[in-house]
Amino acid sequence: MRTLFSFTLIAAALAPATLSAQSWESNGSPATIVELYTSEGCSSCPPAEAALNKLKGKEGLWTTVIPMAFHVDYWNYIGWTDKYAKPEFSQRQRQKVSQSRASGVYTPGWFINDQEWRGFFARQPVPYANGPKAPKLKASINGNTLRINYEGNERLQAQYALLAMDITTQVKRGENRGRTLEHDFVVVDFDAKTGQHNWQFALDGNTAANPSAIAVWLTPQGGGDPVQTVAGWLE
Repeated sequence: MRTLFSFTLIAAALAPATLSAQSWESNGSPATIVELYTSEGCSSCPPAEAALNKLKGKEGLWTTVIPMAFHVDYWNYIGWTDKYAKPEFSQRQRQKVSQSRASGVYTPGWFINDQEWRGFFARQPVPYANGPKAPKLKASINGNTLRINYEGNERLQAQYALLAMDITTQVKRGENRGRTLEHDFVVVDFDAKTGQHNWQFALDGNTAANPSAIAVWLTPQGGGDPVQTVAGWLE
């Protein structure tokens, strides 16, 4: 462990840099949100990513568990620049610490439904289960616009992530020098905003890797367990 200071799928086609009309919806129970904070410059991270990657083949992917790998930039200075890392992902992890959802900023850092999970270091399997049933959530993409509609009445924070899969990186410097790293569920675009019933986002058309999947989840404004989720493959 490295420490820094203390469904329903209606799909069309994926065009270069733009996503054609696709939509997903869920009116059942929310999936478990699994966030891994990782870096190609961290020698402790490849085993954690291997554990996350195993979820790709699990029954219930997207409907019971939604895995995501947020690459942080605070290890870039040690010799290798992780091109999937973004400062806003590092800040997202720091914010969780400031909200007392984690004991510190480190990699690999796991969060299950917005709460620090240290079971990985005890070789425990990644835990996940469905939450209570919630009203219908629908996500629709047309071009570079994502629209989200929720039939519930709460004022919530809507979050989305575009995820890239099957990435291979040959690291030439830093702690993982000489290693070939395999990444799945890499977050290449992310945003969040608070609202009620309807949200709209402009998607990044110039991501570090082509996205293969999308995840959308709603949480209380202060964070916590997801109220409703929807996710699926881009086609």
